[in-house]
Amino acid sequence: MRFEEIVIETDRLAFPALAAGDGPVVVCWHGFPDHPATFGPLAERLVAAGRRVVAPFLRGHHPATADRLPHGDGLTLAADAEAVARALSPDAGVDMIGHDIGAGMVGRVAAVWPERVRRAVTMAVPPPATLPAALRDPAQQRRFFYLWLFQVPDIAEAVLEADRGLVDFLWDTWSPGLDPGEHRDRVHALYGDPALLRNALRIYRANFDRGLHDPALAHHATRSEAPASIPLLVLAGADDGCIPPEFFTGAEAGLATGSAVRVIPGAGHFMQLDRPDEVARQVLDWFGS
Repeated sequence: MRFEEIVIETDRLAFPALAAGDGPVVVCWHGFPDHPATFGPLAERLVAAGRRVVAPFLRGHHPATADRLPHGDGLTLAADAEAVARALSPDAGVDMIGHDIGAGMVGRVAAVWPERVRRAVTMAVPPPATLPAALRDPAQQRRFFYLWLFQVPDIAEAVLEADRGLVDFLWDTWSPGLDPGEHRDRVHALYGDPALLRNALRIYRANFDRGLHDPALAHHATRSEAPASIPLLVLAGADDGCIPPEFFTGAEAGLATGSAVRVIPGAGHFMQLDRPDEVARQVLDWFGS
């Protein structure tokens, strides 16, 4: 997929982004360890269906915003997604897709600012209502070893700055059998920048360190963790080695009426690369294209 790099000017930040196509906008938010270009195979199919795909870099994940991550909490990132949606479509909501960290962003936008969302899809991370069960499971705690490692100052930086071996391990175990091809080089280059790498760690540390939460957004905190008032499509990979599909079971009970949870056969965590045809089919059906 041939993207152009654009800058989305918002009242919060100027966000570098990859974009392609013409038509109604679909905003795609990436996660870790990832790069917006991995939406390429999915974007190719969405563009062919008459959509414009915009895949921004998370705050602090591009050299232009490397020094713009004073807070790394989920509400900060969700407020960024709301601002981008508002900049791209001031008078109506946009379709959104969020993968991994991006899934949390899209879910929180749908909960706090539903007017900015037309239709939303989250991928590879269960909604808040079912995620606690995963955190209590010992096998899942082991899969989340990287999350605990990232809380340790200096050690996490040393491990990740030494080489990208851990990044490769996460990709290999999260999407077994996937050859990322050129995407591996992109991801290595992104996290090979020490400033961007430390920003990614800051986001993970904000899960536990409230000193990294933006106090200006604190009044949204309770609402952001509640179920969204609009339906969501939640996609899980049948072979996901990060969060297996059993932790998505029953997720509909904590979502708005009309939501759907679907497991993609033959897909791992990076389902947009594992099964782009099937993911595109599910997404376009959900969007009503």
